[in-house]
Amino acid sequence: MKKFASMFLAVVFLLSLTTGGWAAAPKYVLNLGDVLAETHPHSQSYYWFADRVKELTNGEVQVNVFVNSALGSQSDLIEGLGLGTVHIAKSMTTGLSVYTPEIQIFDLPYMFQGIDHFFRVIDGEIGEYYAKEVLGKQDMIGISYVYAGSRSIYTKKHVKSLDDVRGMKLRVPQSPSFMSLCSAFGAAGTPMPVGELYTALQTGVVDGAENAAIFYYQQRHYEAAPFFAKTEHIMTPDIVVMNKTFLQSMPEELRNAILKAAGEMTFKVRELWFAQEDKAIEDLLAAGVTFTDVDKAPFIKAAQVVWDDYRSIVGQDMIDKIQALQ
Repeated sequence: MKKFASMFLAVVFLLSLTTGGWAAAPKYVLNLGDVLAETHPHSQSYYWFADRVKELTNGEVQVNVFVNSALGSQSDLIEGLGLGTVHIAKSMTTGLSVYTPEIQIFDLPYMFQGIDHFFRVIDGEIGEYYAKEVLGKQDMIGISYVYAGSRSIYTKKHVKSLDDVRGMKLRVPQSPSFMSLCSAFGAAGTPMPVGELYTALQTGVVDGAENAAIFYYQQRHYEAAPFFAKTEHIMTPDIVVMNKTFLQSMPEELRNAILKAAGEMTFKVRELWFAQEDKAIEDLLAAGVTFTDVDKAPFIKAAQVVWDDYRSIVGQDMIDKIQALQ
């Protein structure tokens, strides 16, 4: 009986190997990178995406997620797409402007009149055009727009109006358009990686920065800069990008599975974002942060010079198309 049981178990083991009972090694292992914290809605959505890709491909594609700048800065990640060290990277649109300057249309201040207008643009033909055709010129493809909220100014000193911003040193992403905006506000834009910002705020290298409330909370920047002025000057999408040639080299069924999972992730991010945003603001208020509803009119007026500087780069026709969707 024992001999029979042993033979039976051996047969079951062999059958499992041939019928998929034991997980086979994936055919593709993809590295996905971002600079944000583990708890950020974007980061959480990547793990969801990785599970969904595994499900849709029956384990043939494995996505390894690296967040918190584990694979380098935002520019390192985009460069990694070309080198093959990174297969999927999240970037602000401004981080892609080095390769495709016209994508800076999303970085123009006060381009969108609200969240409905924003989603109408990126979920439609205009969003598809930039993700596929514009990025495609540089052998990239945007597979998912991930919502990143509205960016506002937070500082070490209380900002109640545009006049209070003048003369301040504000951290901005490495972006000409963000630098131009700071200049329009009368401030000095200081580019630096996310990982250096906390110390820069503590030591006074910068007087403040600008970003969404979730980022501000999760990076604990409120500890050094407890004043949050709701300027809401930019609502720009972040884009999850792949190397176009690499994606097209994959078998069609696997490629389609990745694109399907990425499309679903677009909406998963929003679900996670809105759930976290309200909680982050509650916690910030409890921590003593001062939120100020500034008069946006002077900020909007000052920002018009940025539009004038970038009309020839982004195209007045595309500006008109976006504004027509208000």
